[in-house]
Amino acid sequence: MAFPDLAVNAIYTILCLVPGFISVKTLTYIGDLDTDMSEFEKSTWSFIASGVSLSVTYFAYVAWTTVTTGRFVLIRSLDITWIEVVTIYPVLLLVAAVVGYLSAKVFVRTLGNPTGPRPENVQ
Repeated sequence: MAFPDLAVNAIYTILCLVPGFISVKTLTYIGDLDTDMSEFEKSTWSFIASGVSLSVTYFAYVAWTTVTTGRFVLIRSLDITWIEVVTIYPVLLLVAAVVGYLSAKVFVRTLGNPTGPRPENVQ
């Protein structure tokens, strides 16, 4: 029995958005940010973070295949099965957490912590 196309698309959509939510939550937790974002803003930032995480994972795959095959091809077709999705998904979630962590470190380093004391005000 096969899933209808709409159900498969909904599953893929959820699977693709979860890494972004992990990145945003990691960023707000590590950066110690107290954010009052609307649901729209959370969804938008999660969508952007998912794109970043998926892109980083894809380019890591391109780098890996370049090293293993000795041929650099920037655009590779990905015809993956459910088993491969289940295998690679934890790697994608790890990449999402790393993206959120690095983003938090860059954010706090460049802009400071907006919820904590400013460095110039601390004596």
